[in-house]
Amino acid sequence: MKEYKIRRLLWINHGCGLASLYGDDGKMQCNTCMIDFKRDHEDDIERKLQKRGIKKLNDYYKNKANK
Repeated sequence: MKEYKIRRLLWINHGCGLASLYGDDGKMQCNTCMIDFKRDHEDDIERKLQKRGIKKLNDYYKNKANK
């Protein structure tokens, strides 16, 4: 039960916004970063969140360099 609560908190607060979240039928998925917070292994969730964060940083610096 504790793991479910942690996964749910991550799903809701991971940063893609509520419009990206899919939660019908007890699912906890994000349509933007394609993470399944209910079924993905913890290591996979961590890897995908890190990859997303690195992409955001790269995009930020690309946009900053182009100004």
